[in-house]
Amino acid sequence: MQSIDQIRAEIASIEKRIAKLREAESILAELEGEVPAARPRRGRQPRAEQETPAPSPALGSRRRQISSEREGSTPQAILAILEAHGPLPRAEIENAVRADREIGKQTVSVALQRLRGAGKIRLRDNKWGLKK
Repeated sequence: MQSIDQIRAEIASIEKRIAKLREAESILAELEGEVPAARPRRGRQPRAEQETPAPSPALGSRRRQISSEREGSTPQAILAILEAHGPLPRAEIENAVRADREIGKQTVSVALQRLRGAGKIRLRDNKWGLKK
């Protein structure tokens, strides 16, 4: 079994070899007229602080809104079925949606829960209906 100091020494020598290989790679790229690609640094190498813009919180909600408003989306189909027929049990909603399209086993359940979370539908007496 190797001691921690031996392992650290091996890691240091491997890191030196990697640095030499990267240097040789950049020299070859320059000779071939290419701009060397920036590679993500790994390991214990110090990184320069980079400013990365924080993702907008509205972006995720906008994506969800767009996906639920797409023509032909399962949530839109469910809303249309509930508008036409009134409150229905999940099984009947699933049968109606599956009549129009081929979908996975949990697609309707997931869509119902997302619509419920968005405040568009509710479950009352084991039937899903539009929220008024």
